[in-house]
Amino acid sequence: MSLDFAVSERQAFGYAFRPEAVAELLGGSVTISPHPTWKLPAIIDWRADPFDDNNWRHQYHMLRWLDPLRRAAVSGNAEAFDMWIRYVRDWVEKNPSNRPRSPYAWKDMVDGIRALQLCVAAPLVRDRSPEDLEWLERAIADHLAWLSDPAHLGHSNHALHQHQALFVCARMLGDDAATNLAVSRLGELFTEQYDEQGVNAEGAIAYHYANRLWWEKVFRRLDVEDVARPPGAERLELAPEELAHATRPDGTFVSIGDTDGGSPRPVRTPVTDYVSSEGALGEPPENLVKVYDAGYLFARSGWGETEKSFKEETFYSVSFGRSDRVHGHPDGGSLTFSADTVNWVVDPGKYQYGKSIPRSHFLSHDAHSLAYVEGLPRRPGSTVTLTKRVVEPRFHHWMFDDDGYDGVRLRRHVSYSVSGDYLVVIDAFQSAGEITGVQRWQLGHEVTATVSRNHVALDAEGHHAALCFTGTATDLSTVRGRMEPFDGWVATGWKTKKPAPAVLARKHGTHFRFITVIAAGKGDHPRIETLPGARRGAVLLRVTTHRLSEIVEVSQDGLEFPLDLPDPDQAGTTPAAPQAAPRVGEKPSHLVPERRRELLELITEARRAGWEATPGGRWDRANALLQRTAELGFTPDVDLGVRACAADLLVTSRSAHSKDVPRHRTGLVNWDGVASWRPTFYPLPVAGHAGTPDLADHLDEPKIHTRDAGPLALPFALDPADGDTLTVLFHGAIDRGRTRLPIFQRWRFQTEMGAGPTMSIADPTLDLSADLRLAWYLGTEETDMAPIIAETITTAASALGVTSIVLVGNSGGGFAALHVGAHIDDAVVVAMSPQTDLRQYVPRLIRPVYEAAFGRKQDPTTKILTRRISAIERMRATGKVPRTYIVSNTGDDFHVSKHEKPLLEDLATSGHRDRASVLEFDLGSGHRSLSNEQYQAMLGTVYGGL
Repeated sequence: MSLDFAVSERQAFGYAFRPEAVAELLGGSVTISPHPTWKLPAIIDWRADPFDDNNWRHQYHMLRWLDPLRRAAVSGNAEAFDMWIRYVRDWVEKNPSNRPRSPYAWKDMVDGIRALQLCVAAPLVRDRSPEDLEWLERAIADHLAWLSDPAHLGHSNHALHQHQALFVCARMLGDDAATNLAVSRLGELFTEQYDEQGVNAEGAIAYHYANRLWWEKVFRRLDVEDVARPPGAERLELAPEELAHATRPDGTFVSIGDTDGGSPRPVRTPVTDYVSSEGALGEPPENLVKVYDAGYLFARSGWGETEKSFKEETFYSVSFGRSDRVHGHPDGGSLTFSADTVNWVVDPGKYQYGKSIPRSHFLSHDAHSLAYVEGLPRRPGSTVTLTKRVVEPRFHHWMFDDDGYDGVRLRRHVSYSVSGDYLVVIDAFQSAGEITGVQRWQLGHEVTATVSRNHVALDAEGHHAALCFTGTATDLSTVRGRMEPFDGWVATGWKTKKPAPAVLARKHGTHFRFITVIAAGKGDHPRIETLPGARRGAVLLRVTTHRLSEIVEVSQDGLEFPLDLPDPDQAGTTPAAPQAAPRVGEKPSHLVPERRRELLELITEARRAGWEATPGGRWDRANALLQRTAELGFTPDVDLGVRACAADLLVTSRSAHSKDVPRHRTGLVNWDGVASWRPTFYPLPVAGHAGTPDLADHLDEPKIHTRDAGPLALPFALDPADGDTLTVLFHGAIDRGRTRLPIFQRWRFQTEMGAGPTMSIADPTLDLSADLRLAWYLGTEETDMAPIIAETITTAASALGVTSIVLVGNSGGGFAALHVGAHIDDAVVVAMSPQTDLRQYVPRLIRPVYEAAFGRKQDPTTKILTRRISAIERMRATGKVPRTYIVSNTGDDFHVSKHEKPLLEDLATSGHRDRASVLEFDLGSGHRSLSNEQYQAMLGTVYGGL
């Protein structure tokens, strides 16, 4: 015999096996997923088609459904072997390639998968029925000859299955020429199917996932035969990241192309583990926004690392590019939107292969969430091109041009407000003749839609969203679950569908546009209103959600936010802030050491002088500071705290009742000691201190205080309640879109607990950049906030006469509590799921803080700065290890493994393990916070141990 059984044994991997499938087959039935169970006839029938389904017929002739029997036979099941050999022998006898019983027997891909089944069975046949080896070898040789013939080749993943089968057959038969042919074909196909970004050429996320698994198996087949992988094979390692980006917050694939759900869980890489476990395992991709040149845009509000859990984050996608991709749909410009745990806007999905009314609908261009011309056919081979992309800290803006209609210019703008967490979609139509344009929104099956004038209220199990239309009159209608003509459905699986509303907006004319906002919100439905004063070609909107009320001007260049201008009630008293002109080709000014140094010194001096200056003198200081900031090239986004300082100098304040959230904070420094001044939304007076605060005269009532800290102003709230323990609170990440600074997280709840005096510290580092959501109380390169905060706390403790100090923080606040605790004798630290070493945290979140605080992009390496980013280094530097409680969420593997365990291991190594206790909670997957009830119970344990 010429069969190489060692090859067969090496190649027999990667096959799923369910023991119950063996019992079913031996009982006379077979279930070929995703189809129903079929009762096997007494006489084998290779023409069988019990479900009138092409996919079933293809799988039937792959013989893969017999593999559970082969595997059971390998383990000694004689009955399983008898059934397996009977069916395989019968297929080989009755389906020669020149006259098969069924036209499906030698279809491309079917042939390859079956050939592998024959090859891996050779050792079993040798051991159990050697007399059958002759026809088995002949069958393998027939498959090799068939697969070698280019006339029989399919394309895309069908060709993949054929080429790998040819490789295994050739190795089994010792055919070097066929081996080389297979390897050459695999290399050519891989180059054709995977681009430099690791994206597969097929047009469905489900097939990007499947191809990743298939190609990984192909490369393993080459590896075990000591055959080199093809050039560029490393591209496959980029594929999991695309799959992670294509995963919605609910852990399922976005339904682009022939995709009906699914999850990347089996891929088993850090990024796919993360999105499959709601952030409990692995690590997230670095970017929130990813554009793939193959035609996919994915973006989200976060990966669940900060104030939202993973499943609560907002996600949107847009398809673009060619309309003829394998397993793709003609869906250029189609948009999906998920927010607040609901998939509001979806693609319709696959439903099935083959022909049916539902399949024709789901595959059609006009079934997707895009703009189209009603009644006008699209050009074959049309393309939607991404022609503009802008990703700024405050917004994303995308422009797509659709060449699908002769004589019609169709352009889609998609803009996302990072702070507001909503999308603005503008579809502009231009035509020489009258046309009817349609903007379609295909909603998820769990969503209901209620039309009211230019507003569509969306609801889903207690969650709310809205589609808001503005501009010229729009004809709005909805369709759900209609059979004739078929519309208002989404596919949910193989030949399964559910009614799902579609919103259709129509306009008629030669030049018109749709202007639509989609937003999710709790409580009331989001709403928009059009405001006067927009520039030509732009539209000025006020968007109101549960998060905020935001004025935004939308144009073809993106979004602008006019609320960055001075408040009307400050007109005439506030100097206009000059805008810096971009310095082309230069580093941003906040990364230039000389400019940073000068500006930080100017801010520090302005704060110092403010205490002696008149209001007019402070006005002059603010004006000069703003002017010099512009001259140095600093932008409003990263101004190193200039606008916060100017607000302090000018004593500006905003209405505590407005829902508008300013980009920069209100003034906080009470230069003149006005006892009734309450500039924040907290109902507390504010007292100002030039340096170390003298609190003796401020213990009559709760107050907010500020003290100078170099170029920064450190805000803290103090409730001088009776008690022996001072509890100090530090905050973690905040949502700058809806949070006005300063923020004192859990302030109200802590004071209502009645556990003694409470102090809450706001992070002044956030003033350095309006885009920071989390800054770990780092300060600046010259201003270390930890010892300044520690001094402030001990001063307060002395004034209050307390005997214990408990520092409490969650996440980034826990990091700060550990650092400050290393400067206070006998402090107790309660760090809830803290970061402990910023070098081990998410670069995407760390980098902007490094830039604003230290003027650098990378992890610092000097000893003076490394202790600022590592709790271990800080404790080594101060020689103090505070009594510490690590409050650990067992479902947050990232923080447990990357931050909590290394800290505890270092404490054990240094002989201080007894200084730390771990309080475990099961809060679910990912980075989550204790509920108020859990928080109170946890602190009760801590207080009881004082």
